[in-house]
Amino acid sequence: MRWQSAWVVGLGGLALGFAWLGACSAKSSAGDAGSGGSGATGGFGLGGWNVGGSGAAPAAVGHIVGTVYAPEGTIPISGALLYLSSTPPPAIPDGVYCDQCVAIDSTTPNVLSAPDGTFNLPAYVTGPQYLVVQKGQFRRVRQVDVVAGNQAVAPALTTMPGAMDKANGDDIPKMAIVVGAWDDIGASLGKLGLEPGSFDLFQYPWPPDANHPFNPDKILHDPAVMNRYHIVFMPCDSSDGTTCAYSMAQDGATHSTLAQFVGQGGKIYVTDYSYDFIREVWPEYLDWVNQTADFGSACLPGSYTAPAVVNDADMSAWLAAQGITSFALEANWTMIDQVHDVPDTDPDGNPITVTPKVWVSGQTPSNGVRPTTVSFERGCGRVLYSTYHTEGSGGGFLPQEKALLYVLLEVAVCVGQPIPN
Repeated sequence: MRWQSAWVVGLGGLALGFAWLGACSAKSSAGDAGSGGSGATGGFGLGGWNVGGSGAAPAAVGHIVGTVYAPEGTIPISGALLYLSSTPPPAIPDGVYCDQCVAIDSTTPNVLSAPDGTFNLPAYVTGPQYLVVQKGQFRRVRQVDVVAGNQAVAPALTTMPGAMDKANGDDIPKMAIVVGAWDDIGASLGKLGLEPGSFDLFQYPWPPDANHPFNPDKILHDPAVMNRYHIVFMPCDSSDGTTCAYSMAQDGATHSTLAQFVGQGGKIYVTDYSYDFIREVWPEYLDWVNQTADFGSACLPGSYTAPAVVNDADMSAWLAAQGITSFALEANWTMIDQVHDVPDTDPDGNPITVTPKVWVSGQTPSNGVRPTTVSFERGCGRVLYSTYHTEGSGGGFLPQEKALLYVLLEVAVCVGQPIPN
């Protein structure tokens, strides 16, 4: 069984059209995601195919084969959903929304891409159909003329888009970066193939202008602004560029804005010195080495490099498919001590236990192996944190930047069904 977004099931018989299908897990407590999945409701259709029913898949009359790539065109995408539909899928919501998982049965022609990005998608009928390639809010929709037998499709049809172009079938998540003093996540997104202008930058203007539409105060203090986005990045920063006690992390209005955004389905990604954003809003999930009640107490005076330990088996397989079997995490400026199980409720109000998922750990110089990239679910959204700078300290395309792409796509999947361990 696979799982997909519940939002598109809709009300009153709206067609089910866009979805992320993730591998099913039988866990009863939430390892980053919530426990269990909502059962599919019968009678809705995925582009003409029955969803929520039962029965064996029809006999395939052909197979579409190819490879799914990241927007930059060479990095394979693992676990992307591909399916065929007689109609285009409905639009992805423009802003934050709750994307819950429901089950989809085997009568819908679909497949997930392998660790090397390859796929073999069965076709149950021939003729013009829409080929949908999606992971999270990255989606490409193209019409294909399905024929009997094996049919290879061009990479252009299955490469994730680098910019929004809804009229031509391309969607990407709406993203914002609260620009920090360090850690240029925008540069990393550019390397991954996101085009200039495909994400918004909120940074303090000079000379100061409180009314500037991209002043960080606008997004951190106004839920209406933050709710325009699916993902908000909060990379390493400080209040004055030299100390760790970033003033915005101490702001109650910021705390409430972040809490409501994540609760409604938003994803935030925080790195190293900005850790107080997480500690102040969701203190129960993570502890940091040297942490006290003081702001910035867990910020280290210098960085360290940590040989990586990839904890997620699927990520390990994906990296191995690209020839990456070992690497070091550069420019770590904080150190996670431990993660904690947290009692919570899922989006349907059912009690669950949320355990932060450790994606990658690092062999620290003096504290043994410690988590370096973690995420946890809260309400309908997720929080992601890494101890290291995304772009590292060197040039080129670092493995940790590829790890960023992988984790970002994984935490963008529907909630209510555990991310597989």
